[in-house]
This record gives sequence, structure tokens and C-alpha cells, in this order.
Amino acid sequence: MNNKKLITLGRTLLFFGISAGFISFWYTLQFTWTPEFAAVNLPYGATHSNYHAFRGAMLALAVNLLLIRVALKGATLSKEAWAITVFVAVFYYSGWWLAWPIWGYHAPNLVAEMNHVVGTVGGLLGLAVLKPK
Repeated sequence: MNNKKLITLGRTLLFFGISAGFISFWYTLQFTWTPEFAAVNLPYGATHSNYHAFRGAMLALAVNLLLIRVALKGATLSKEAWAITVFVAVFYYSGWWLAWPIWGYHAPNLVAEMNHVVGTVGGLLGLAVLKPK
């Protein structure tokens, strides 16, 4: 496959990953102002869980903006910038998946799980395809 086709493939994969990431960002951000998400039995403040939802949403926004940068720069991205983005993305996607085998926590429904699959596969494969030479 020639370089132009690889860049197109990488950008397409990242498009799916970023799209899923922004969907996840939006739903996570909504927990910031959802009273039912509050930890009513938390002695330090019931809205602390809402605060954590906001923090999680802002981190998701940052990761997806980094992925957009990789998609836009394509093959001209420096190895250092690519490596930093991969490092951050691996931990971002780990947050979607590692809680399940460790504590049994997972997304709230099948649609959210599928969104996470699309995001993880698209994001990581897109980064792999667009790895600088």
C-alpha cells in the first residue's frame, strides 16, 4: 500500500476513534450536572462524583484533540509527539477496559460498550498506521 493510501486509512480509523471518543466525552460530561449521579452517601460531599465526571470528560476532550492533531499532521508528525499521543491514548482506553477485569465495572449498556470498541480499535489502529517513519 502506498504512503497516501496508508495516511487515508490511518485518518479513517482515527475518524472512527475520535467520533466514538467525542460521543463518550459528551455522555460523561452530562454526568457533571446530573443529580442522580451524585454519591449521596459520600460523607465528603455528594457532588464529588459529578466533579469526577467533569474531570474525566476534560481528559477525554484532551485525548481526542491529540488524536485530531495526529490525523491532521499525518506522516509529518514527529516521533516524540506521536509517542506522547500513544502513551496518553493507551491510558485513556485502559480506563474504558481495565476496570472490568479488576473490579467488574463496565459501560452502562451495550451501545456504550460498542462505542468503546469502535473508539479503542479506531484510535489505536489509526495511531499504529500513522506511526512516523
